Amino acid sequence: MACPYFRPLREAEWSEGRAPLGGIFEGECARGGVCDARLCNFGYARSVCAHFPGEEEADAVRFSIAGEGRLIWILEKDHAPLKHGVIEIANLGGAPNERITAQAEVYVKRMGGHKL
Repeated sequence: MACPYFRPLREAEWSEGRAPLGGIFEGECARGGVCDARLCNFGYARSVCAHFPGEEEADAVRFSIAGEGRLIWILEKDHAPLKHGVIEIANLGGAPNERITAQAEVYVKRMGGHKL
């Protein structure tokens, strides 16, 4: 589960082990803060990150490959599903915004070997 405000740009040099996006990424914060690899890559930073808005509903994004050519995205709040949808891998249809599309791209490349 990555932070919903995180846009991954490149894999970190020290990326290894299990991570929600399939690796640890460096990137940009849509709220203007400096990205902290632990908070941005693993989500649930509502009470920890100074740049996370308290009024927002989702605090993490989860992905799951849902069969041939589809990826499910789930926005979570307090570790529970809040909203969900399907991204068609072939045409990027279905993502709620460009940050989640960017997260889906790196997730699919790392986890599924497909191209978005």
